[in-house]
Amino acid sequence: MTTTVSLEKCSEYQFDSVYAALKNLVKNVPPPDVSGKTVLLKPNILSPKKPEFAICTHPVVVGAAVKLFLKLGAKKVLVGESPATANPTSAAKATGMYSQIIDNGGEWVEFSDQVNVDCPNGKLVKSFEFASPFADADIVVSLSKLKTHQFMSYTGAMKNLFGLVVGLKKAKTHYRFSNKQDFAAYLTDLNLAANPQYAIMDAIVGMEGPGGPGNGDPVQLGFLAASDNILALDWTCASIVGYNPMQIPNLKDALERKHWLNSPEEIKTVGASIKEITPKNFKIVKESAASTTLQHMLPNWLNSLATFIFVKTPRFNPKKCIKCGKCAEICPPQILSFNQDKKIVMSDKKKCLHCFCCHEICPVEAITLHKF
Repeated sequence: MTTTVSLEKCSEYQFDSVYAALKNLVKNVPPPDVSGKTVLLKPNILSPKKPEFAICTHPVVVGAAVKLFLKLGAKKVLVGESPATANPTSAAKATGMYSQIIDNGGEWVEFSDQVNVDCPNGKLVKSFEFASPFADADIVVSLSKLKTHQFMSYTGAMKNLFGLVVGLKKAKTHYRFSNKQDFAAYLTDLNLAANPQYAIMDAIVGMEGPGGPGNGDPVQLGFLAASDNILALDWTCASIVGYNPMQIPNLKDALERKHWLNSPEEIKTVGASIKEITPKNFKIVKESAASTTLQHMLPNWLNSLATFIFVKTPRFNPKKCIKCGKCAEICPPQILSFNQDKKIVMSDKKKCLHCFCCHEICPVEAITLHKF
């Protein structure tokens, strides 16, 4: 069995250029027939930041995708997201995404209410609560941003669908599945339940470095990608920027399920060649397989020492902190708070999940991650 990923060079966020590139993508790898159907686009809005920070799917890509699916015959194109600690509509407006959606004939839907979605083939989860617009959609499209990620090494089309979980319930999920391998399996289960029929990757400008996915460095990559196989898309894009996808926990878990792929060798690419879009340098976040394996081999009484040696822990810079409280709000075990001096402190370091949600959500880079 062969699955195809479409690649297109695109160097800037000019609407006509992006729209033309998207048309070529779907010409080479068509989405399912959307005629008369409702399409739900799920972009990445991690936080209400402007496009130049490369934190969110670029609004021009979202607007062009709305126009494209309407041209393909969709009855309605819905676009929605649920940032963990921000009002969804306010965040969409702050990024510039809201106006692009409306101006191109789409409908913004706020992810607030929820519906139950069964996942009979889930390994860890048999039922999810997704944002209610999911139930209104005939076709779900992941519209992601290529970024590094401190916890999962890489975030793309599959991780993007975690945003179907509403608001701070994402933090509760991190608390429930604090182990990296368990969270990876959870993401696979979530994608099985969501059943995305198409995925588009915004990699015109991506994010690199240890600050990803919220405080990394924007980097010019110059391409867009799409596929009707979400794992194949992530596998290809991660490979292009220098990752070994087998070392990305959720991609490895998804491959082992053999739902989307039996082997990476089944993937072929069309359009732009991988060679011409591969960046010369891209700062990946490496998953230390050796240290993770060693930790699992140690007896329980050495776990805390292993964590101290191998796992990064948040540090808080009071000079940069603007006291917005987002880190305390999102912290899954709820161990962050302001002390009498109005400095953020961690009440019990042993309870830290090392999920890096606080680092991810900090708007001013006041939280850094360190070993020892």
